[in-house]
Amino acid sequence: MLEIIRKDIMLMLRERTFASIVFLLIFIASISSVITFGLLMLYNPDYLGYAGNVRLAVVGDCSIPGDCVDANTAMSMFRERKVDAVLFVTKVGDTTYIDVILPDDDIIAIQVLTSLKRDLVEYEKKVREELGVPNLDLKVFADGFEIKVPSGSSTIFKFIYLILIPLLAITTAVVAAGLTIDSVCEEIQTKALEVLLSTPLTPFRISMAKILTPFIFSSSLTTIWLSLLFINGIEIVRPVETVVISASISALFVAIAYLTAAYFKDRERAQLLFSIFAAGLLPLLMTKAKSPAVMVGRAAAGAGFDVFLAAVFVVTSVSLLVISPVVVKIGRS
Repeated sequence: MLEIIRKDIMLMLRERTFASIVFLLIFIASISSVITFGLLMLYNPDYLGYAGNVRLAVVGDCSIPGDCVDANTAMSMFRERKVDAVLFVTKVGDTTYIDVILPDDDIIAIQVLTSLKRDLVEYEKKVREELGVPNLDLKVFADGFEIKVPSGSSTIFKFIYLILIPLLAITTAVVAAGLTIDSVCEEIQTKALEVLLSTPLTPFRISMAKILTPFIFSSSLTTIWLSLLFINGIEIVRPVETVVISASISALFVAIAYLTAAYFKDRERAQLLFSIFAAGLLPLLMTKAKSPAVMVGRAAAGAGFDVFLAAVFVVTSVSLLVISPVVVKIGRS
């Protein structure tokens, strides 16, 4: 059985499609710091010193810094690109409405919004003072020390732990499932299975080797991309739980892929049905709070998650992986 596992791993490394996907996974994990930097630039360029100078035309209350002009003059200046944005400030009772007109250029629009956010915060403080509303500054403390949380960091946190890490876990599982289908169907369609059956190996051991190979491969790949994320400065608070839950997702996908391939014995039909299944399951895995993919992100971030539900999923996935060769043996005619 070990010889079959070793042979299948070598064949996986030679498969260009899956090797490219694996390389892409490792590449994304290795440049995670660059992705984080890019997001920080996108959502908060001022934090990195790239806000630039923004020219504003203000119509109405001129408390906001800018050229205080009437509506027609403001729109004329905007069309002639003498200003980057136009603000219409209207007071109705104690409520102030601000309408912002931005250019189509995304880069300029981001710079305008970054600078404008700072001006509007100052304007809000001034209005609060005029109305007698106290200004409450939110501060974060840990172990008696104040922590400065940079603006935009929450967006980066959400992207890493709610999108990047769960997506890497799911992609790893899908790759393992695709390898399973190819490995099983290749043995059947090339008649290599008949040669294996002529050896002392039983159909169960042959089937078990076919599911253990992609599972071991995906578990190793999970460890690699988590290590690369850690090297890039992304903290993995609970590495053991993260690896276990991620591996259980791979176990579930591998088991389903094996059952599909062993039953249909045809690569095209098996890949098509599994692709439909994976495409339908992906939204549930990424959007449901108690889904295993979300649990992977929460475990990596050190956030709380339903330990009992996670344990049930792990046990169920591994059990399905173990019994799948019993349900359908590829050596059975």
